[in-house]
Amino acid sequence: MPSLFLKDEAISKAPPIVGFEILRYVQATERKTISIFDVVNHFKEEAWFSANSFFYGLTFLYALGLMDFEEPYLVVLDAH
Repeated sequence: MPSLFLKDEAISKAPPIVGFEILRYVQATERKTISIFDVVNHFKEEAWFSANSFFYGLTFLYALGLMDFEEPYLVVLDAH
């Protein structure tokens, strides 16, 4: 498995940064569930956006217990 942190990768594409951007957007909508397609549509024009960076960002959020999946929705979990 590739490393989550690469020293030659742009910091804006790092999983914690991408995860932060995703979580910030979802929380700004003030909804507990949001379609993954809506999130991708919002970020597809960003300079950092690629399928890999988005996937690793979501994986990072899932690993921290901040987000879950209910196909095709992303679910924001309470962080306690």
